[in-house]
Amino acid sequence: MSSENQNICSAYHRWYYDTEVWVGVKFLGVPCFKSVADMWNYQEILTELKPALIIEFGTRYGGSALFFSVTGRAINPACRVFSVDISHEEVYPQVFADPGIQLMTASSVSPSVARAIAGLRQAFPGPVFFILDSDHRKEHVLAEMELLRPLTQAGDYLVVEDGNINGNPVLPGWGEGPLEAIREYVARYPDDYRRDQAREAKFGFTFAPEGFLIKN
Repeated sequence: MSSENQNICSAYHRWYYDTEVWVGVKFLGVPCFKSVADMWNYQEILTELKPALIIEFGTRYGGSALFFSVTGRAINPACRVFSVDISHEEVYPQVFADPGIQLMTASSVSPSVARAIAGLRQAFPGPVFFILDSDHRKEHVLAEMELLRPLTQAGDYLVVEDGNINGNPVLPGWGEGPLEAIREYVARYPDDYRRDQAREAKFGFTFAPEGFLIKN
């Protein structure tokens, strides 16, 4: 991409974020708080991966869990979504009613979450799609990635969202967050994942810079 196009994409990214367009993004009426370009990318990834299990850290209103459930089951009828958050008080009723979604109220770095994922992997064999979108502090995201390290297998797909904060290019001065966690993790374990740069660059900008990762 030329420097001129990069500047255009970065300006659009900042407009999309700073005007809070993303806050109004909904799936079947439920807020998602995401880039719609990223969501389209996710459904393409799921179509290729055909997972029976999708793991989400960070539920909030449940829009993305619903998106993953509806999309995942259209690709693989056996697909199950497991979404973890410290509270599910704001989750919309249609999310609770979806038979393909299992919610767990816990910290995403709790050992109980690791045990639950290990059990789900046995019940739903095959590649897994993981997405991290909970507490955006560097230390928390790094702890999530560390927790998943023994649970992920070759071919699994991991997306670490919101690396765009802390001036990458939005919310300058926010403090170290997901992107810095990814870089720290890669420095510790350089052979764990390969970066899917084609996916990252496909729509010009992403909320997950350096965060489209395939397990080696």
